[in-house]
Amino acid sequence: MSTRKNAVHLILKTTIKYFLIIAIIFCTGKNAAAQNMIFKGTVTDTVEKKSVANAVGMAVRIKDSVLLGFTRSDANGNFLLNTIPIDTIELTISHPNYGDKLYFIFGSATNFSFDLNKIIMPPKTNVLEEVTIFAYKDPVYFLGDTLVYTADSFKVKPNATVEDLLKKLPGVKVDANGKITVQGKQVDQLLVDGDEFFGTDPNTALKNLNANTIENVKVYEQKNENTTEDGKETVQVMNLELKDDAKKGYFGKMSAASDFQNFHEGNVLFNKFNSARKISVFGLASNTPNSRFDFGDLYKYGLDNEYEYSRDEDDGYSYYSSNGNANSGYPQNYKGGFYYNEKFGKKTKLGLNYTYNSSTLSTKQESYSQYFLTDTTYNTQSFYNNFKKGTSHSFNLDYEQTIDSLTEFELESKLKLTSGRQNNSELTDFVSSLDTTTRRTTISNISENIGYNVNTTAKLRRKFKKADRTMRLVYNFNTSNDEGSGILKSYNKYYQLQLPNDSIDQQKTSNTISTSHSGTLVYEEPITKKIKLEFEYNISFNTATQDKIANNFFNGEYSLLDTIFTNNFKNEKLNNRFSLKYIFENSKIKFTAGMRLRNISVNNTNLVSNTVITQSVNNILPFASYRYKASDTKSMSINYRTSSNLPSINNLQPVPNNNNPNSIFIGNPNLLPTFEHSLGFSFNSFKPLSGKSVWSGMNTNYINNAFANSTRFDSLGRTVSQTINVDGNYNANIYIGGETEIFKGAITMSPYFFSGYDSRTNYINGQKNITKNFSADLSSYFQWTNDTITIGISVGADYNVPQSSLSTLSNKPYTNQRYSANFSWMLPKKFTIETNLDYSIQANRSAGFNTNILIWGASLSKAFLKNENLILAFEANDILNQNLLNNRDVNENVITDNKTQIITRFFMLRLTWKFNSNKIKEEDGMF
Repeated sequence: MSTRKNAVHLILKTTIKYFLIIAIIFCTGKNAAAQNMIFKGTVTDTVEKKSVANAVGMAVRIKDSVLLGFTRSDANGNFLLNTIPIDTIELTISHPNYGDKLYFIFGSATNFSFDLNKIIMPPKTNVLEEVTIFAYKDPVYFLGDTLVYTADSFKVKPNATVEDLLKKLPGVKVDANGKITVQGKQVDQLLVDGDEFFGTDPNTALKNLNANTIENVKVYEQKNENTTEDGKETVQVMNLELKDDAKKGYFGKMSAASDFQNFHEGNVLFNKFNSARKISVFGLASNTPNSRFDFGDLYKYGLDNEYEYSRDEDDGYSYYSSNGNANSGYPQNYKGGFYYNEKFGKKTKLGLNYTYNSSTLSTKQESYSQYFLTDTTYNTQSFYNNFKKGTSHSFNLDYEQTIDSLTEFELESKLKLTSGRQNNSELTDFVSSLDTTTRRTTISNISENIGYNVNTTAKLRRKFKKADRTMRLVYNFNTSNDEGSGILKSYNKYYQLQLPNDSIDQQKTSNTISTSHSGTLVYEEPITKKIKLEFEYNISFNTATQDKIANNFFNGEYSLLDTIFTNNFKNEKLNNRFSLKYIFENSKIKFTAGMRLRNISVNNTNLVSNTVITQSVNNILPFASYRYKASDTKSMSINYRTSSNLPSINNLQPVPNNNNPNSIFIGNPNLLPTFEHSLGFSFNSFKPLSGKSVWSGMNTNYINNAFANSTRFDSLGRTVSQTINVDGNYNANIYIGGETEIFKGAITMSPYFFSGYDSRTNYINGQKNITKNFSADLSSYFQWTNDTITIGISVGADYNVPQSSLSTLSNKPYTNQRYSANFSWMLPKKFTIETNLDYSIQANRSAGFNTNILIWGASLSKAFLKNENLILAFEANDILNQNLLNNRDVNENVITDNKTQIITRFFMLRLTWKFNSNKIKEEDGMF
């Protein structure tokens, strides 16, 4: 028997050896020269778990069996072999008391250093059970429809975070608010190892997880099973796959920073993972922009935890940040929570998490607006002083059960309790075309709100014995309630006009209640191995009521009902939709085509006047897509779809909103759904060995029955707007980006170009106005790096040309130039110095808004302890004290320039401690 086992051992070893020789001939090509491979590891005993000394490591070139070098392990079991030229190697670790350990290694110019970590020697009596093969992994490649980035292929600084890693990946951008885009497409959901992480608050992962815990970054689209009729059919997902070592034991981080006067930051993150259980706890307190646990961009990452939201009739929710943009004023954030996920056996998985969030934001803003009408122009200059506070408690449950080998059940339930308070004041001067002040308005709005939202989704997935035949049932229930109250005070003082001064003193209350039920059945039937048909039926019922009451101040109390601003409105919608999809897929091509047939019945009821507007809309919504994958690193896709969106209850309710008496909005219960055609093209090519990559695309949308404003201006400059339907709105954009190495690989260059054009129709004083805007943005980033120094330089400029058919006076191009540089140097004695410069030139704006701003930041840090996990840093922010938020908005016939005061120069001392159960340096360990 022993002889037979040894023979099997020899046959397997020989087979693998010659298979690898053939692989070399067809795959690896020429071997890189002038560089040696590095092998290191620690030889241990599997039984006694002790180090093994004097183990022999031999490197043999496979193609000709030449011994290239050997070494022995020291008393601690450590060995290092660094004299082997790059090639395809059989590395054998042997010892008289143990069986041999074999590694087959594909070496290359970009894959030459191999840390084998613990090398556990097998018992001497064992035959060959395992052969480890180290082969070159493309830094970027496609796995089906999934774009995969191999994390270790991108060099980052020691102790770098996931955010630092993402900024290194070709085609990935992370903006100042933490918003992630991949090749021009926004990421909707961020997962960590396939699970939501702290209610999908992305910055918990981006800012706290270490880059070296990540094995792969995967980006893909998946069907949005939580959508109702008009939401996104697919969502773009980014999944951060953890390395095996990061799934074991505990790891975490504690950090505290302060200037010991005005500013402070503190956060803690503790994680304990094993193969079945994940437990995490985090907390944050900060009054600087660096906290970034809130976002000005109105987008979602999959869950709704970190957003205030209200029910609307589009995708079920209207999302907006409860905290505003942390970089737009003076923030104060407190946040904490826990995350728990556990697998019970092979069939049950339970996830629980809770998040508490309390955020305040104070802002001071100045704006200058230019209004262009057919017969006149006028300007306004406004000063704002705003304060808002939002508090929320979020609870989430996720339960998954494998009923049998073919059936799975999942239940998701989310509860969010919210409360908020705002205190906003505004002073506005109206200036005529003769540069004369005609009116001054002061407005004060104080409001409070409290609400809740419950969202529950049940999913049943069923496979059948016939391959690829599947069925999916989805039921969604959502209910929300929001109650608000506030006081509006306004005062008008007239200068050039013979009018008496006037004022408003009004108390407002509102109550919005919404409920929805949605059921979906999806069935897929394979026709051949490459062709499938998908049938889908969806039925949903939504109802929403909004009761608004306004009382004017009278006889010392708010008792006089104002019927103009009081209304109770109900919106009901019944949707039936059937769709058929044809799917063809092989290893290179995926083609889909189909259509959806939909009927929507709508009842809009004015409960005050008891009038009802009934609508029944039928749609045929075709769609098609084509993807061609030329190779694992090159693909092309074309997508066409049609969609139809419904107006929200705020757009429908026929009651004026006078929160800003100078700009009143009134709903329109006669609004019809939109109908939109969307066409997109994308191309991606990555050449890992040469370091070249290209991503490009173009998108266009054409909308009939688009939602637009019809605005009337009175002689005092006040406006009354109402949403209407218009035809012929369209937009298009094109983009191309890439990365390449220049000067023989010394410098990495990443150019990017974007250009867009849009045309929108609106009405001003009953006259049709078409606003068009052309924009172009060109930028490039250059980076040089070695083992201790990294230097990056970025240059960019954008050019914008707005046009209005109503008045050519508003056709005023404007530009923005951007220059930045960053420098990082790892010094001896564990010191690191970093600095960054950002310079912007904004031109062709209104007087006082053309700014040249230079922001300079720097830090000096030192690592302590043997594992360098204790870091003390001195940080300087905005050293030149020039920080200012300045932007321009062009909308219909109005151009507005804004300046917002934000936090300027401050200095902080920061202490950070990173820890893990392995008690090793974080960059080599799990965090």
